[in-house]
Amino acid sequence: MKVEFDNEEVWTMANTVLDAILALPDVKGSRSDIATLRRWRSSEFTPGSDLGKILTEKVNTALQREHDRAEVSPIKKPDWL
Repeated sequence: MKVEFDNEEVWTMANTVLDAILALPDVKGSRSDIATLRRWRSSEFTPGSDLGKILTEKVNTALQREHDRAEVSPIKKPDWL
């Protein structure tokens, strides 16, 4: 089975995570740090950008690696040994 996210889906996931982080009351950071994150998200991190493509590739690679690791091996050790 192969599951792949496209650029738009990864962009939506990243924005959801950033929104949740920025909305936390205990976020330690200055106003300039928060403003920098928001500017970065709106200007540099767009679905079609190079950064978005790299992130999409990394997410899909990590997802495939986790799926491959979770597959059950067809080789079974007998329980009487």
